Amino acid sequence: MRDAAGRSRELSLPRMPARDFEAAVWAGPVFQWRMLPGNIAYARVLHFGDDSAAAGFREHFDEIAKADGLVIDVRENGGGDSSNGYKLLAMLTDKPFAGSSWQTREYVPAWRAWGRPEGTIAEAASRMQPDGERHYAGPVLVLTSARTYSAAEDFVVAFDAMQRGRIVGEPTGGSTGQPLLFDLPGGGNARICTKRDRYPDGREFVGVGVQPQVVVAPKAADFLAGRDTVLDAAVALLR
Repeated sequence: MRDAAGRSRELSLPRMPARDFEAAVWAGPVFQWRMLPGNIAYARVLHFGDDSAAAGFREHFDEIAKADGLVIDVRENGGGDSSNGYKLLAMLTDKPFAGSSWQTREYVPAWRAWGRPEGTIAEAASRMQPDGERHYAGPVLVLTSARTYSAAEDFVVAFDAMQRGRIVGEPTGGSTGQPLLFDLPGGGNARICTKRDRYPDGREFVGVGVQPQVVVAPKAADFLAGRDTVLDAAVALLR
């Protein structure tokens, strides 16, 4: 490892069990928000593993609703359950909106032995209803990065498809989610995606990521200086 001053040193990191790793990654409050200068609300969502994000937004909705603009940060959001992300989106619209369409392989061993083509199970994009009680109608931006994955990508896809606002930052991880988890020799494990998600209109994002309308890539110098260039760019767009 080399630090900002150019000094190098070696580090030894032990293997970490998957549960401990996920607990460390998902540590801290799931939903955090604060008001930024210019009357802009900033909400950071760590994951969609439970209802915490939507619950936090509902709890503080009356305060957030007074903002002239809203930034939702899912740059470190590794996923969870897509329905939890849709609950938050339901408070940003007064109209029904669509989630991702998807397909998965239907593997029949005998068919393969007979040389028959592999089958496919597919479902069209599901339709979600607006919250009905809460509707933030102001401008909204969503921040993304290569660490935005799985259910967080479903959230961004739905946000993009409903044309609610712009995406700012870097392309998302490009993973369909719904992993099949299996053990590896030596104590490790791996995950393989089991379904192929798409935009409601069929556009692909698996393997390429959801593309932001405003691309902002932070540099190492920004990190060392304590600057959040992606958030700064979003705030500038809302002012």
